[in-house]
Amino acid sequence: MLQSKPITVFLVQFTLIFLILAVPWPGWNKAYGVYFRALGRTIFTDSPVRELNFETAEENGKPQEYTRIVIVNRARMHADGSGPVQNLDLEASGFWRPTALLVALILSTSIPWRRRLWALFFGLFWIHLILILFLGFCIWNESTEIGLVALSPFMKLFCNGFKEALLAQFSITIPVTVWVLVAFHRGDIRRHGEKTAGLSA
Repeated sequence: MLQSKPITVFLVQFTLIFLILAVPWPGWNKAYGVYFRALGRTIFTDSPVRELNFETAEENGKPQEYTRIVIVNRARMHADGSGPVQNLDLEASGFWRPTALLVALILSTSIPWRRRLWALFFGLFWIHLILILFLGFCIWNESTEIGLVALSPFMKLFCNGFKEALLAQFSITIPVTVWVLVAFHRGDIRRHGEKTAGLSA
């Protein structure tokens, strides 16, 4: 009974925090989509050979949860602005839910608040870094469709599979892994073992 109480408190706190953060409140998906596109425009700028446009979902007839990244090969564009482009559609809110999961896990962890805040800071840093690296990979992979990147059929198939695998891991595995790395110290396991031994004695 004594051992189960901290777990119960953790589960209740985690559930409440996660629901508050993950529920699609009115206007929240749209607000996060604005943030998502602003982050993308800040990190991924145009180059002499490539142009990127982060467009709103409303411009493309999709739900507001989506963002369209338009990839342009400047060498293939005509003087009138026409030419082949590659569209990459991503559900922006799908990247907020893993972030909400990470925040809920950290804030519910039974460690001193100073450590929780530091864990929150580093956790948000790492989850954003992973998001940026994933976006960069997706843009690079889609660039093969308009001649900006050359890949063999096998490598293209491998990259497409790798992208799907990353998307599958983003929802749970990645935020949980980041949580464990930023919230726990090596001594926490030893202290937990000593506490458990004391309770069972």
